[in-house]
Amino acid sequence: MKRFGLDNRKNQDKSLPPVDVKVDDAPVFFIGPASRDNPMSQVRTKLLGKVHFNDPKIKWNRITLHFFGKAGLNMDVPSSVLPIPRETGSGLGDDDLCQQNSMTHLETTVTLCEVEKELIFTGEPSIDFGLHLPHHLPPSIKTDHAFVEYHLVAIFSAGSFFKKYRIERTVTICRHYLPSASALIPSVEYNGVREWFEWSAEVPKATAMEAGEVVLALRWSVEKEQVEVDRVELTLQQLETYRFNTKQGLHSLKPMVTSFPATLYHPPTFSSSSETHFIRTPLIPQIRAHHFDPFLEITHRLQLTIHFATGHSAKAIKLEFPIIITDYPASPESVGSPQSSHNLLSTPTSSTASAPSPSHSMPARRSNSNHLIIPAGGDDAIAVDLDLPEYTPQYLEYE
Repeated sequence: MKRFGLDNRKNQDKSLPPVDVKVDDAPVFFIGPASRDNPMSQVRTKLLGKVHFNDPKIKWNRITLHFFGKAGLNMDVPSSVLPIPRETGSGLGDDDLCQQNSMTHLETTVTLCEVEKELIFTGEPSIDFGLHLPHHLPPSIKTDHAFVEYHLVAIFSAGSFFKKYRIERTVTICRHYLPSASALIPSVEYNGVREWFEWSAEVPKATAMEAGEVVLALRWSVEKEQVEVDRVELTLQQLETYRFNTKQGLHSLKPMVTSFPATLYHPPTFSSSSETHFIRTPLIPQIRAHHFDPFLEITHRLQLTIHFATGHSAKAIKLEFPIIITDYPASPESVGSPQSSHNLLSTPTSSTASAPSPSHSMPARRSNSNHLIIPAGGDDAIAVDLDLPEYTPQYLEYE
């Protein structure tokens, strides 16, 4: 027999767990490099969320929140690229040949952080919480050989006669190297001379994916008669460098270089040495943002090739300039939008991508809608240090 609709209410309550944890959907990120020299490292970032108690009959006596992050490496590399202790080498040629043909499996996982917090159950239907996170955390990422991931685990206890209840949520953390679109991006001027050809290039230190392209300014002067610049080729390259620690110290593998489609610039027929040429190349969704963690570093560089007109013996000049490819923090209004930002946890399916037509707008980067974190306050015009040595290597010139 049904009385006062109680059975319907019980059936509805059974569809809900006794307790649930919701992580705030607001974007969660750090700004600038993970260094104490970064002025934004003083901004405290919090992981915000709420605990919902769906069963009022259960009196929870202990609630523990545990936030932890880990980074891992899993790849096979030729044994010849690994450092070998001197005492293990025999000096025989057969040993060296065997080492070159063999593969070594590298697999390890390290803990990045552990943050715990206790909550007090007051009988209210929900409790808001906030966890302060260390400023040095690397962003979440997943590639074919490495990963960085974060999890929030909540453990609920209601006495010795009640089994502990455990809830785990995945948290995505982002790191941006530009605070907003209003930030002024400094440029670096490079110049050089090769015999009768003099050049000067002004390259931005960083470019956001939202800009859709990288633009640099190039000037040149040709002192040799009847030699003209035929075309300029600009390519963006992405370098994935994996590294690990051994008893011999830190060891880095040879970078995996991905070259994206090049763009061609043909200078006007009549151009003087004082003319500035703006060379552009698109930023396509397959490009990953700048990344740095214990096992993986993703950097970018621009490869500029200057070709001379046919009929002359002048060789092409190839230059490389470092650049930081990043993105802007997502605004709270864009959370959950499919066009908010790039999916950090996706793995590119190929090393070369096709460039879109210049007449079409650049496609927006997709976002992983996992939980993100936003720091409180902050000035849009705050200075971000982009002069750290690991982010501004010297440019290279090929003979």
